[in-house]
Amino acid sequence: MSPLIAFIIGSGPNIGKHTAVALKAKGYQVAIGSRKPVVEEVKKDGYLPVALDITRPETIKEAFASVNKELGPPSVVIFNGSVYSPPPNRDDPLSTPLDKFTEMSAVAVSAFAAAKEAVAAFRAEANKDALKTFIITGGPLPWTPLWMTSFLAGTLQKTNEWRMVELLAAAYSKENFRFYFASLVHAETGGVIDPFSEFWTSGPQHAKVYIDLVTRPDQAEWDYRFNLKAEEWKKA
Repeated sequence: MSPLIAFIIGSGPNIGKHTAVALKAKGYQVAIGSRKPVVEEVKKDGYLPVALDITRPETIKEAFASVNKELGPPSVVIFNGSVYSPPPNRDDPLSTPLDKFTEMSAVAVSAFAAAKEAVAAFRAEANKDALKTFIITGGPLPWTPLWMTSFLAGTLQKTNEWRMVELLAAAYSKENFRFYFASLVHAETGGVIDPFSEFWTSGPQHAKVYIDLVTRPDQAEWDYRFNLKAEEWKKA
C-alpha cells in the first residue's frame, strides 16, 4: 500500500498546526507550505517544510513538485491560506492600494493552482486506492451581508474560492475526488461566529471536521458548514 501523503498550504498556529497533528496521528506524512518555513522546527515536528507564497500563484506548482519528490503525490490537499490588508480608510474600500488588492485577489488564483496540482496528484498511480480530498478553509463571507466595507477584497477572495469548489465538486465527482469549502459558522444563524475571537482558537474543531471529511468514503455537501462543536450545520 502506498503511503498516505497530505499537503497543507498555510501553516498558521491555529488551523494549520492542529490539522497537521491530526493528519499525522492518522498515519499521514504531512508537508506544510508557508512563505518562510522555519525548516528545522518543522522537521523536528515530523513534517516536510515547503516554501511557497499564496500571493504568487506561480510558486504553487513548484511547491507541489517538492512534495511529490520528497514524499510522493498527496491524496489530501488543504488550502488554508488567506491574506487580508485593510484599506487605509476603513470607510472607503477604494482606498486600498492596487498592489495590496492584487495580492489579496491572487490568493484565489493560488487556490485554483493548488486544485489543479491536486487533481494531477490524485490521478497518480500511487493514489489509485486512496481517498482523495481537497479542502479550502472557507468562511461565511460569500453568503452573508457585507456589513464592513473594509472586507471587500476578502469577500471577493472567498467568493471566488466558494464558487470554484462548487464547480470542481461536480466536475470531478465521477473520479471520486472530493472538494470542500469548509466554513465555521454561528450555531444559530449560520453566519459569522460571535464573538469572532473564538475563531482564533478553533484549530481543534477545524482539525476534527477536516479529518471527518478526509476519512469518509463519499462526498458530503461541498459547501460544508460546521459550528464550534465541530458538528455539521444545516439551515433549519
